[in-house]
Amino acid sequence: MAKRSCILVKPFPQRTRRFFGLSDGLPGLQILCLAIDNGGRIYAGTENGLAVYDGKAFRTVDTGEAGAFYMLFCDSDGVVFAACGEKLYSVVDGKATFAGSFGHPVVQMDYDGDGTLWMLTNKSLYRRVDGKFVLYSDEIEGGCCTCMAAFGSAQMYIVNDLLLLSLHGKRPRFAGISTYNSDKPTNYINTLAADKWGHVWIGTDEGVCLYDAKSRWRTWENTEYLPEGDIRKIVLGADGTRYFGTADGLIIQSGVNESYLSGKRWLPSNEVTSIAASADGTVICVGTAEGLSVIEVRYMTLEQKADIYGKNAEKYNIREGFVSSRRLSDPLDYSSGAVEISDNDGLRTAHFVVAQSFRYAVTGSEEALSLARASLKAMLKLTTITGIEGFTARAIRRPGEEGYGNGHIEWHPAKDETGELEWKGETSSDEMTGHFYAYSYYYDLCADDEEKVGIAAACSKIIDHILSHDGYLCDVDGLPTTWANWNPDDINYNARLVWERGVNSLEFLSFLLTTYHVTGDEKYRAVYERFVTKHGYAFNCVQHKVNDCHVCHIDDQLGFLATVPLLRYENDPELRQLYLLGLRHFWQSQRIERTPMWNIIYGALTGDFCDIENAVRSLQELPLDMFDYKVKNSNRRKLKWSCGQEAFGGGPQLMEPLPADERALGRLACNPFEPDGGREVLLHDGCQYLHPYWMGRYYGLFEE
Repeated sequence: MAKRSCILVKPFPQRTRRFFGLSDGLPGLQILCLAIDNGGRIYAGTENGLAVYDGKAFRTVDTGEAGAFYMLFCDSDGVVFAACGEKLYSVVDGKATFAGSFGHPVVQMDYDGDGTLWMLTNKSLYRRVDGKFVLYSDEIEGGCCTCMAAFGSAQMYIVNDLLLLSLHGKRPRFAGISTYNSDKPTNYINTLAADKWGHVWIGTDEGVCLYDAKSRWRTWENTEYLPEGDIRKIVLGADGTRYFGTADGLIIQSGVNESYLSGKRWLPSNEVTSIAASADGTVICVGTAEGLSVIEVRYMTLEQKADIYGKNAEKYNIREGFVSSRRLSDPLDYSSGAVEISDNDGLRTAHFVVAQSFRYAVTGSEEALSLARASLKAMLKLTTITGIEGFTARAIRRPGEEGYGNGHIEWHPAKDETGELEWKGETSSDEMTGHFYAYSYYYDLCADDEEKVGIAAACSKIIDHILSHDGYLCDVDGLPTTWANWNPDDINYNARLVWERGVNSLEFLSFLLTTYHVTGDEKYRAVYERFVTKHGYAFNCVQHKVNDCHVCHIDDQLGFLATVPLLRYENDPELRQLYLLGLRHFWQSQRIERTPMWNIIYGALTGDFCDIENAVRSLQELPLDMFDYKVKNSNRRKLKWSCGQEAFGGGPQLMEPLPADERALGRLACNPFEPDGGREVLLHDGCQYLHPYWMGRYYGLFEE
């Protein structure tokens, strides 16, 4: 099969963050100002004093002042100026020297284009001459100055409660710019900054304005990508990056890319009070009223990222070979709590088995083979533990684990070589799809002769059970389970199953063809062909995705996973064409999600262009921390909302998903169009990265 979408992926910038609070040496929790000196030391001004970070912890800078520090500025020589009220200190290597008292609280410092350093108090303007700050203008019109921006030759703008003041002229004077004498959209300015070309970036309580320092204004209303919202701080990075601190998080604009970082994943609290960034943009310090976040950017390869996810999954997310999210009892301690026992232990573990199978096939790693083998063994146990030939359990649990012995009707007692346990019934089509999908790849890529016999036996027993029960999985009570239904009369003629018709047809044909592949028994091929010809299951697959405006995502996962063995094992060109038509329609409806798994499956099975760049982009965006932080984006402006899902009972969702590091993590079956989410109790297993990453490597869709 031609590989038409292969790309070379270079190391990419990956963000991580660390929070700092009182226990880390900060003298106060409310961060009022920040600076980074030439040596990379981080200074933080708090309500209770000034501190410097030495690479291990913050320590208080001894200034003799225990009050609030509202202003920090690092000059071109690496001297950090710190202001506590009207008093100014110069700090070098963490040691402070008194630099003067100026009668009024020091507000801000800035360089103009000539290299002159200016200092603003809330009443007066100073400039540095021969190492000293000399009064330049006393009693600025209107007083109560709040911020400034300098540029050019002694040009600057100063904000007070009423006006935007421009300093200009041969004998400089201030001219006030208001909404009455200009196109300035509002008088409520929180912050401003100027670039060397004289463009003034202004943060208001409604959004960002860009002013040409003459008469023209671009605003959040007439310019698409100027941020909206309550803008509290603006920092212009030396590399061209713009940082906007808002009441609801941090916005970063770098080139054509924009990131919106908020919630506990990135910030101690959403209201940004201060920002400082290193010259190369690899360290971003964000102050809030509840502590400091230091966001670091380091370059890594996709494989290095996969290694981190894999090690974390081994450490936190594996239980007797089963792989799932970990439910934490202490969100600050990832070793707390226990691996979740879920309704879909088989399906979730299947993703891990296949990821490690691909990893073994690509790298020859014996560790990958060992991990895949242990998890496959756990999956096989789900089929043998029930005592019902071919009936597969959802999960098992042992004495001491959550819920054991609580008398739930779907949990049943059993024993294995280790001791007593309970297994859960009411097994769904989700589980069976995961089992056959994992069995197919492990069989082809990893299995030894003994394991091949075991996989073949499991597949044939499951199919024999379904066939002997009229297309159903039948539980310990003899009744069909609710969701495991492949009965042709129901699939084709029961109106209640219109949503399942296509995907369940895909599933059953996939199960049969996989079983034929691993057993070589012609009877399974014959049954497969009967379901194609007599019951029209291949016909049902031509357009199996029913438009639901992106409300139900579990069937999306099942559809893609079931399609894989079907196209891998079916060689008949006429049947393949029917399945490929269904896959093409399916992927076209899903490609807007930028879900790496779906793009990579489509490219691997078709050889067609599959938006592999977007798949890689989403892999890069996934945060390294797999904790399911709560996020809220619905308060953001300029989001584009969908209403089509309301016809299907869906709640508010977006026209397009947000980037992976801005929304709740969830799993493959979660809705990426929802702007808010997260439960703050789960540590996910990373398979949403590991599975598509190693699959893409195996099929050669990208290289590093």
